[in-house]
Amino acid sequence: SLPLLQSLATQHDVVVETRRAEGVALADPTRLRQVLINLLSNAIKYNRRGGRVVVETSADGVGARLTVRDTGRGLTQTQIAELFEPFNRFGVEHEGIEGTGIGLTIVKTLVDGMGGRIAVASEPGSGTTFEVTLPVALATAAAASAVESLPQPMPDGRRSAAIHGKILYIEDNHVNVLLVEELVKSLGGLTIVSEATGAAGVARATSFRPDLVLVDMQLPDFDGYEVLRQIRAAPATRSIPCVALSANAMSEDIERGLAAGFAEYWTKPIDFGVFITALQRFFPGAPSQREPADHAQGVSGG
Repeated sequence: SLPLLQSLATQHDVVVETRRAEGVALADPTRLRQVLINLLSNAIKYNRRGGRVVVETSADGVGARLTVRDTGRGLTQTQIAELFEPFNRFGVEHEGIEGTGIGLTIVKTLVDGMGGRIAVASEPGSGTTFEVTLPVALATAAAASAVESLPQPMPDGRRSAAIHGKILYIEDNHVNVLLVEELVKSLGGLTIVSEATGAAGVARATSFRPDLVLVDMQLPDFDGYEVLRQIRAAPATRSIPCVALSANAMSEDIERGLAAGFAEYWTKPIDFGVFITALQRFFPGAPSQREPADHAQGVSGG
């Protein structure tokens, strides 16, 4: 992951150091890589010029740890308490620092889904430390029994980046589009495109030929049922599974959607962990995700 971020570190005049210790974490490599990229990106972007980022790994009988420590501006206790809320950038968006404000929300979802935990320590002016603790992989029968309920790494060294799939998201709410696109990208190997109207979505389905269409039920020109009808009416797209996304969560709404021909009906606000798990039903080669105990929520409206 470090070479991918070297240009960003050079741009911000930040030095990145790595310190490694022996140990193997029980985790999906693609998701762990995404966690590291997100944490390092933040540590670099919110650092000071001439600053430093130290990445350390360690392991013992309790767990395997990944620590990312920076020399940046630091955080107040109030900011730490709100750190994993989506789109909360604490005003830095006015400073020209690029970002969406959902990277850490996704990090927590991915870490929770791998059976781990993330902790933050910081003080204003003294930098910030993120510590990710994951189950440690031990080659003993007792250890295997203890972690058998946790998600396993991909067999034979395969990575979820080897998955190939295309998703079309028809949605007019920019915030929702941004969230879903980031969640899909966190799986690795999937391509997603979005359209803001039903008509544009139906046309894109014909040209893009996605493997899955996510359809918001309340669009500017016509509703999700008309989108489904038009997709089903065209021979080139009629077999593509479509999933309804809606804030209408009454049982009769869900039953109507399924009866109309939607493969599934997902309600908003979308739970990040549940969303990723649901995608695996359509792209089963993706790494398994255990539903987190604490779900970070994000998609709104519609």
